[in-house]
Amino acid sequence: MTRASRSRNSVLGGFGLAARAASAFRGGLIMLGVVVLVATTALAAWPRFANTLLTSDLRYGLEQAAPVNRDLVTVLRSGMGQPGAVVVDDPGASWTAMPGALRQVRATMTAPLRGVTAQGQYSASSEELPTSSPPGATSDRHYFATVEAFSDLRGVAKLDSGAWPGTVTPSPASSAPAPPVTDQYGFFVPPPPPPVSAQVVMTTEAADVIGWKVGQKRVAGVGVSLTLVGTVSPRDTAADFWNLDTLRATGSFADLGDSGKKLTGVVWVDAASWPVVARSLTSTLTEGWFPVAPAAFTVDTLDAVSGSLGRFLATTPTVAVGGVPTALRFSTQLDRSLADFTTRAQPAATLFAILAAGPLGVALAVLVLGVRLVLGRRRDALALMAARGASPGRLRWGLALEGAAVAIPASALGFVAAVLLTPAGGPAGLSLALAACCAVAPPLILAVAAGALGPRDDLRGESSARRRWGWVLEVLAVGLAVAGVVTLFQRGTAAPTTDAGLSIDPLLAVTPILIALAACVLVLRLYPLPLGWLATALRRRRGAVAAIGATTAVRSRAGGLWPVFALVTGVSITVFSAAVLSTERAGIEGGAHAAVGADLSVSTPVAFSDDQLARIRAVPGVAHSAIVYSAGGQTVRAGTQGGDLSAYLVDPKQLAAVEGNVPEGARVSTALTSSVPGRTAAVVGGWSSKIPVTSAILYADTTVHLGVTEFSFAPGVYIRDAEWTIIDKTGLPSGIELTQRPSTVLVALQPGANAAAVHADLAAIAGARAIVGDAVQQQTVLRKAPLVSGLETVALVSIALSALMCIGALLLTLVMNTASRTRLVATLRTIGFTGRQTAGLLGWELGPVLAVGLIAGILVGLALPAVVLAPIDLTGFTGGPVRPAVVIDPVLIAAAAVGFAVVTAAATLIALAGARRRSPATVLRAGGEE
Repeated sequence: MTRASRSRNSVLGGFGLAARAASAFRGGLIMLGVVVLVATTALAAWPRFANTLLTSDLRYGLEQAAPVNRDLVTVLRSGMGQPGAVVVDDPGASWTAMPGALRQVRATMTAPLRGVTAQGQYSASSEELPTSSPPGATSDRHYFATVEAFSDLRGVAKLDSGAWPGTVTPSPASSAPAPPVTDQYGFFVPPPPPPVSAQVVMTTEAADVIGWKVGQKRVAGVGVSLTLVGTVSPRDTAADFWNLDTLRATGSFADLGDSGKKLTGVVWVDAASWPVVARSLTSTLTEGWFPVAPAAFTVDTLDAVSGSLGRFLATTPTVAVGGVPTALRFSTQLDRSLADFTTRAQPAATLFAILAAGPLGVALAVLVLGVRLVLGRRRDALALMAARGASPGRLRWGLALEGAAVAIPASALGFVAAVLLTPAGGPAGLSLALAACCAVAPPLILAVAAGALGPRDDLRGESSARRRWGWVLEVLAVGLAVAGVVTLFQRGTAAPTTDAGLSIDPLLAVTPILIALAACVLVLRLYPLPLGWLATALRRRRGAVAAIGATTAVRSRAGGLWPVFALVTGVSITVFSAAVLSTERAGIEGGAHAAVGADLSVSTPVAFSDDQLARIRAVPGVAHSAIVYSAGGQTVRAGTQGGDLSAYLVDPKQLAAVEGNVPEGARVSTALTSSVPGRTAAVVGGWSSKIPVTSAILYADTTVHLGVTEFSFAPGVYIRDAEWTIIDKTGLPSGIELTQRPSTVLVALQPGANAAAVHADLAAIAGARAIVGDAVQQQTVLRKAPLVSGLETVALVSIALSALMCIGALLLTLVMNTASRTRLVATLRTIGFTGRQTAGLLGWELGPVLAVGLIAGILVGLALPAVVLAPIDLTGFTGGPVRPAVVIDPVLIAAAAVGFAVVTAAATLIALAGARRRSPATVLRAGGEE
């Protein structure tokens, strides 16, 4: 046989032996593949799930915003009495030019902004015109109408009765130019608008409000005769047209007290007739808008859309209107809504990363344990191949190829499963990168963790070099954890600002894992000491189970780094997730009470009578009540801030009695009682001051100096104005005359009272037009926000994944020790140990690991909220106006600890059952032949 053939046979023999060894231990490789599959599915799905949740919340917030604030709106004004520049003398020119102007402007939009907006729409309207009254109307009722034209009225409305309006043809008198007229001083006097008659339609609901019947005629303004020829109703009440001005669909009724009652509606003329009708109106407004589509927004394109919107608003397109170059200025609150979402979602991205770090850390531990299982079962084969001349490089490549053959298909399947589980997750780049890491990790870990593979090396033991480097890595892990905690505390409660959009704070995301790793290092270094003391003490007692079990646990390698790390990380993230859930639920409850102002509130548009107030106090279940008096519009100024504010008067003592469930930082009574001595306390809201305002002046029949506390939110659903003030009624100077109309009653419920029943009683007493605020219902409203409801899902998924992978880590730890455990059980049964004694002895195998893992994990989990949640503002998750305090629920923590203990006990029983199925004689004979 030649040297080449011998070398070829040697190579073939080496590869053949490797293949046979891999086939013999395929069970370990299959288990490694399952671990990779589960880890890849969880990790690849996580960012896509978070992306879906954030995108849903972004769309939900934009859907909740009124189109008047969301859409891109431009206005051209003309005529007398309108603020702003007069575009042309003929307002019909604005109507004629608007469609072309909108097309021209849309063509200049960049692609991201064009992708979230629809084609431009436009309408034109008059000012609010007084109209003649219907037959039989009382003298205290005043009727008004707004004449409007909309190019697509028949597309957004359906005809309920009558007919659509016909075209208005100009009369010769109205089309002829009026001769110039001057007053007694020679100044030019604008001629009165020509009279016009037009057919109109309005919504059925608005027609009922103002009592206008089909076929009736009313005169609006000066010489505008309007005949109602039909009534319509919205095809889709959610359409932007109806929400840009809610008066269009419903009309309005306002009780002005001594001034009578005001009834208003919107009527539509034929769109083609607007240039003719507009000449008969003293002032008009032509409005164009680009509807914004919330469903077109995604988190991934948010930065691009925000940048495109900013550039669009910074420019002023110029179009021709009646031959005159005219600048179109667009306004919107969309940029503010996007900025508010970014502010709210920035903590969410970091918190999701923290909750994902737990399963990620446990998955890493499970992966390493799976690799150690494969290596442990391959040591004999590796030693044999090394003895037959296989080089260390060939052995490492062989191990890497075995790992890759299992990990790559498993990670590919996991990635596909993750994409299928999260179909709306957006771009899959990050998920693909995580899946690639899961595919590459097992081969790399197999090649590195194999250690020395030379023919003279002990392939069964642990090298001294690895032990020396272990100390270095342990010190590094503890140092990094300490540095992370110190940096977080030095940085304060505010995370560093960044212009990177929804970026993740890496320090906050990594610190929990570093703390868990440091806790593992300390546990592994310290727990043998008390366990050794316990073993020494147990030797003096009768019975061998406890003494042998404790001694074996001290010497055993089952308490290695990775199973303990998996337990500590899993338990700590579970405890941390429980704290997040408790904090969010308490924050939602407190936020709901802060939004309502108490447990319940009831408001009336007029005033409560003394009898109604007495009946409200007597409702079963009402513990305390506080009256809020409406003082109408009052002038309050602090330098350049303030003006006419909607004022309310309260008694702080009554208010304190009903604000027991309102968070301390949101209590009006606390703000009123902590005011500057010598001044009347007041709370103001809606001011845009950049510095805190502490004092102001109320200008009534006499000036009143106020000690002011600013609120960034309205502390009650009864406050519906942009700028408002709540004043201490008892602190006003004697003799001052302010309107004091009891318009709202705040109610605190008795313990155990039925909130729904009290709600119904309050609504019955206050009447049909009353507004009842309910903290229980408000909680339901807050939970509708995807970010609020989704946090619970994220936390529960984190707990479930951490628990699942902890179970996997414990099972892998048990599987790694199967051979030694089986031999031990066989030996014990041979020398006469009972089944109970054997079970007790095996309980010591995982008992110390479980105990120290649970204790360390619970301690780390209790410490994490103080370290991690301090820089994260959970207000966006709770929907409340103030930052919620961290809440620790001992019941949830105890349930988590008991759950892990039960799972570990079940795994131990399974391992014991497997060991007892083997024949003691067979096991001992096999051990003797080794």
